[in-house]
Amino acid sequence: MSLLSAKSARRLALTPLTGALALACATPLSFAADSAADAPVLQETVVKATAVSESATGPINGYHATRSSTATRTDTPLNEVAQSITVIGADQIRDQNAQTMQETLRYTAGVNADAYGLDNRGDWFDLRGGSEGSTLLDGMRLMLAGNYGDVRNEPYSFERVEVLRGPASVMSGQNGPGGVVNIVSKRPLAEAQHEIALQYGNHDHKQLAIDSTGPLTQDGTVLYRVVGLLRDAGTQVEHADEERQLIAPSITFKPNERVSFTAYAEYQNDRSGNTDGFFPIAGTLNEAPNGRIPEDTFVGEPSFDEYGGVRTRVGYEFNYTFNDTWRISQNTRHDAVNGKMRSMYANFWEVDRQGNGYGSDALGANRTLNRTWYAADDNSGVTTANAVAVGKFAWGATQHTVMAGVDAMRSNNTSTSWSGDATALDVYAPVYGTFDLPDLRSTPGYTATTHVNDYGVFAQDQIKFQQWVATVGVRHDKATTTVDTSSGGNSDSGAWSKNVGVVYLAPAGLSPYLSYSESFEPVTGTDAHGAAFVPKRGKQVEAGVKWVANAQFGASAAVYKMKEKNRLTTDPDNINYSVQAGEITTEGVELEATGNLGNWDAVGSYTFTRARTTASSDPSDATLDKHVANVPENMVKLWAAYRFTGFGLPRLRVGGGMRFTGVTYDGTDQLKIPSYTLFDAMASYNAGNFTYALNASNLFDRTWIASCGTRGDCWYGTRRKVIGTVSYNW
Repeated sequence: MSLLSAKSARRLALTPLTGALALACATPLSFAADSAADAPVLQETVVKATAVSESATGPINGYHATRSSTATRTDTPLNEVAQSITVIGADQIRDQNAQTMQETLRYTAGVNADAYGLDNRGDWFDLRGGSEGSTLLDGMRLMLAGNYGDVRNEPYSFERVEVLRGPASVMSGQNGPGGVVNIVSKRPLAEAQHEIALQYGNHDHKQLAIDSTGPLTQDGTVLYRVVGLLRDAGTQVEHADEERQLIAPSITFKPNERVSFTAYAEYQNDRSGNTDGFFPIAGTLNEAPNGRIPEDTFVGEPSFDEYGGVRTRVGYEFNYTFNDTWRISQNTRHDAVNGKMRSMYANFWEVDRQGNGYGSDALGANRTLNRTWYAADDNSGVTTANAVAVGKFAWGATQHTVMAGVDAMRSNNTSTSWSGDATALDVYAPVYGTFDLPDLRSTPGYTATTHVNDYGVFAQDQIKFQQWVATVGVRHDKATTTVDTSSGGNSDSGAWSKNVGVVYLAPAGLSPYLSYSESFEPVTGTDAHGAAFVPKRGKQVEAGVKWVANAQFGASAAVYKMKEKNRLTTDPDNINYSVQAGEITTEGVELEATGNLGNWDAVGSYTFTRARTTASSDPSDATLDKHVANVPENMVKLWAAYRFTGFGLPRLRVGGGMRFTGVTYDGTDQLKIPSYTLFDAMASYNAGNFTYALNASNLFDRTWIASCGTRGDCWYGTRRKVIGTVSYNW
């Protein structure tokens, strides 16, 4: 699919809002940092020896951030946000050597980042009660390419990742109630910085990465950045290697302090084998007659299996400050993705929990699992755009930051899929090549084209009065989905979403808060009778307290209760369809701390989550009043890195982490998946321009089960990964 044409860009671009919210009697306030009379001011953060105050989209010094824009669309101190939020910076991503989105989120409160273990077909993570997290890129929704062939996000290109927990539709649009993850991309910097990094690790992991930024002109009005990466690696699953090519250039034109225009592009080519096996409970969680299925077993055919695609991206970010009161921004992005999948699944549904199944003795004397082959081609184009106006003024004894805007998303996806029966495979000693691979050119497939048009309008006011900060926001969404198939599935829905929060800026850096928020998410598809699904809704009440000791340390505690309605569940009368019968109630506690304390950089969190199905249209629903599948009640995460300055070795850093995930259930409380504890480690040494690092995840090479579903399949977790890095910076 071609990139956005000039004609399409003109048609889809939104006209910036200029003065719609101007109020009488308003005294202008500067867009510079608030004065001490407004609220407690956080100290400046030094970034790479340059005295630059932290911004909501810029670099973070160490592990502790002080500002964010994900919750409010304005540059706001974290202690003034009446909702739970975590910010992960590039330094933490580098220290933990995160290779995927899941690895980036592993040490974050409220996030189950390993719910699907080895599955490498997408960025899967759950927030608050098993709600699959929605992803934003630079504040705008990031839609999947289609059903298959997803091109995953590359952490090396992230400046920071912000996790906003709980319903967030007012600021983030249509998304699930668990929250959103906002990826903030690396953008051009005024200070010249360059890096080349080489990696090698087990499973024949090889990687080359570059990151170069700085001014292109002597006066600094034109800045550039180029991020690139090449990866060629295996995995713990035989025949399931991974390859990636990424190049992401961007350029910023900033002729004065009022105007900033950034244009960017990206090309990413992913190709991998499938690591997911869809193994049954017998042979994974439960012993089978021949023992457990080896974690490195590859279910497909090496000559057939393939996953991934090519993504091209172009976009721009425009900001203009009219005066000390008003500024506007207008952003547009277009993604085009050609995705592909060729794979096979183990027929887990044919085998019971003891390994008995089809024929006579599936995993016993036969040692085999039947397989189903599957293929899909996806071609997608997604365009997102927004326009936002922000004003700052005083009105009597109150100070206001008002914001209003519109956003839109238009996507078109054409997907063709094929499937059929394949031969059985001895999963203990696989022999491949026993199956005549399908010729897709002569095999009838199923083609569906889906058009989605989403529009939203929103407004917000952040009000300061003495030591109080109140935030009030409202949004209206309109979503239309059209599916070009005989089965229909068209939908046309709209909804209002609201949020309100109050923070008290108490002495000693304490900020207790209380908030209410809502979410709205259209659900595509139909039930067995052809009726389109209605949108999924979420509502939450949250209370908490944040503590900012200084610019180097912060901690937070939150308690919440959230309800999610219209969640899809399996139709009890037709397992091939779903019904909207479910209501999920989630209650939880989250504790988190981040800090750069002397020679220590550390993050830690504790999460308690109780998620249950509390309503169903079917009184005999087996999930009613049971734990929601794969939601651990308890998670503990600790990570710290220490610089040996006091021992005369200031260039040496050693760190490690512990991740505890409590027991989970299958959704009916009939199957209990054990808890697990994993350890990670790192060491690095800086020798002038060179830095040498060694990272190990799952240090003790533990075998663990990530999850098991009601339908009867289980997912292995990732075994030990060891990667060495040599980087040169100048």
